[in-house]
Parts: sequence; structure tokens; C-alpha cells
Amino acid sequence: MLPFFRSKKQNTTQDDVFLALDIGTEFIKAAIFSVDFSDLTITVRGYSKVRQHSSAMQGAMIVNLEQVISACDRAIGEALHHADRVANKGRGQDEEPVSTPIPTRTIMGIAGELVQGITIMADYTREDPDSKIDEEEMNEVIAHVKEQAFADAVEDIAEDIGVPVAALQELNSKINATYIDGVKVDNPLGFTGTEVTYRVFSTFAPSLHVNSLKEIAASLGLEVLSIEVQPYVISRAIKGSRSKDFSAVIIDVGGGTTDVAVVDQGGIIGTKMFAFGGRVFSRRIQKDLDLELHEAEQMKIDYSDGKLPKEQELRVRDALKKDITIWAEGIELSLEELDDLERYPTQFYLCGGGSALPEIREVLMEHPWLQVLPFRKYPKTSMLFPGQLEDIIDATDSIIDPADVTPLALARMILELV
Repeated sequence: MLPFFRSKKQNTTQDDVFLALDIGTEFIKAAIFSVDFSDLTITVRGYSKVRQHSSAMQGAMIVNLEQVISACDRAIGEALHHADRVANKGRGQDEEPVSTPIPTRTIMGIAGELVQGITIMADYTREDPDSKIDEEEMNEVIAHVKEQAFADAVEDIAEDIGVPVAALQELNSKINATYIDGVKVDNPLGFTGTEVTYRVFSTFAPSLHVNSLKEIAASLGLEVLSIEVQPYVISRAIKGSRSKDFSAVIIDVGGGTTDVAVVDQGGIIGTKMFAFGGRVFSRRIQKDLDLELHEAEQMKIDYSDGKLPKEQELRVRDALKKDITIWAEGIELSLEELDDLERYPTQFYLCGGGSALPEIREVLMEHPWLQVLPFRKYPKTSMLFPGQLEDIIDATDSIIDPADVTPLALARMILELV
């Protein structure tokens, strides 16, 4: 009987909590967090990761709503119990235990090859350069961008992903970089100036995909604060990523898809996603080693952790070689489609559960990038860890894996929403 997490007793503390929900092909990840609005930080108080049913998702798209709702319910319940254990750690037996409040509001992530993000540049000359920029002025800019550029952009996206224009839905549009009289500023509010350039990042997804997420939230009694494109939130959450000195390619290797975001001088150029993730490698191991899918997935994890006997390790490595080059070509194609750059960033950041495979990093380091795309020098590849995200305090002291970057980045988006 849903929702499982509501079976908790309501003896709660006074702190308000929120939920970040990452619905992936392989796992549901739930982070319970609170917000300190005085210093603009979030504290993760509980975290969980629950495996999805193998037939629940296909390429980051929900195909069995009931199974996904059930997995989300369990993930939230486990995150709440984890938060209780963290909150009561070190408390004496004579002290009354505290119980974490049940979250009623959530930020949800969305991914998949049908989710598209575009960047539109808006330049204008202010009539009164001495007046301070306010929210009304910024909202007028976004409204103007939508009026002038959205029709063509939506048609291009619909044609690109093969759906009718009417089936697409705008998720959100945000100013992610601002230049005033040629100087980049983090937040234009309160600044004066004459020539202003806004980089507006807009995201679109099929209505069916968006409505499925809303249905999940409604079934669990949750109010949706925002649905965010996952590579975008990761790009915004990395420490220093909004600085003019920051340029990078962020690659999130999930179970069903790989998500790519390109950041140039602190502004997001665009995002691309393609349906090739860790499950492809699991199925290759399943086929070549004649295993059940769940056995192949566990063998893939053990292989990534260096726990397999030598003979099995060699067999898995041989199996992965058959697909890894195709995956790297998918990264190349995604970058090629983001053609608003004269030169590509020379820093790659890897995260997501699929990034644990050593072949992922190896193929990125061996791919002929200088021959196929305009890189200034050969790109460096690094893993992205939760500790590299900004404004986040992990009260659990347990969220340390690159696979867990996305839910924390989703949680951090509440700071931009307010």
C-alpha cells in the first residue's frame, strides 16, 4: 500500500525538508535534504539507492509506471530511515529520538535522448544604463527570447527527435550567463550598464515523459517544485563552474543513456543525450558469458571494483571491447552537434554509475580527439565526485561515489529556484 515512506510516525523536528529524486534506468536515488537560506547551503540528511525492475525503464523513459512508483516509494522510505539513523547517531539512551520530517516537495531529474537543451543568445541595449537590473527586466528578456526564437527552435528539436511539435513541452528557460558591457557577472540583479548579453538555456521534452514524472509525484503525495535536465544541474553544481575560467565537458554515464553537457567560460552551451549506457555493457556480458541479466550486472560491478578472478576479468574485458568504441563515437557525435564553439573544452568530467568501468576512461583518453574535432590540445579526463559539488554539506558522510553526483546536484537546484 502506497506510500511506504508515509508509514513513518510523525514525531518530527521543526526543520523543513525536501526531496531530490533521480529516476534512473538501473536505480532510483533519493536524497532527503534541508536548506539554510541564510548562507545558501543545503544539507543532505538521508540518502538511498534502490534497484529498478529490469523492465521498468527503457533508455531513461518510463515504460512501467507502477513498477517505478513502487521503487520510488521504497527509495524515499529508505532515505528517511537513513536520515533518522544519522540524526540519532551519538544520542544517549535517555534522550528522546528525533524523527526526520516527511518531505512533501520534490525536485525531479529528467534525462533521455528525447530531452533536448538549447542555448539562445540575447543582446540588447538598455534605455536607462544607470538603473539597476531587476527581476522584471530579466523576465522580460526571457519572454522576448521565447517570442522571437522558440517557434523555430521547437520545430528543429521536434524534427531532430522525431516527434510532433505539439508533443513537446518546455521544461524551463534560465539565464545561465550574463555579460554587462563585456564583463561576465554571476548574477545580473542590482547591476547597472548599457550593453547586456544574456545566454538563455531552454530545455524541452516530450509531454508523455514529463507527465509520467508528475504522475509518480502525485501518486506519492509530492508537490513538484521543478523538473530539471540532469546534465544541466550537474554543470551548475560543480565548484567554480559559473566562473569565466571554467570550461569543461561533463559526461554522465547512466544505465540507459549517456548525458553530455558542454560548459564554456562558465556558461552552458548545450546538452545532448544518447541511448547508450551501462545496460548495453551488461547485456554484452550477458550474451558473451551466457548469464542471466542480473548476474551480468553484478559481474560488471565486480569487474569495475577489481573483484573478479583473472580468467573472468579477461573474458569481461574482451566482451566490453566490442561496444566501447561505439560509445566513444556517441560522445564524439554529441559534441559535434554542439557546434557553437570554435574550440572545445579540454577537460572531461566523468560521473554516473557506468563511469566506473575502466574502459570508459581508457577510451576517452585514447580516442583521436585532435583529428575529429577542434580541440586546442588533447583533453584530460577526470572523475567527478560528490565532494566537488558546491554549497552541499553531506551530513551522512557516506555519499562519495561518482554514481551519486546527480541527486546531490538536483538538491542544489533549490538554491537557484529561490
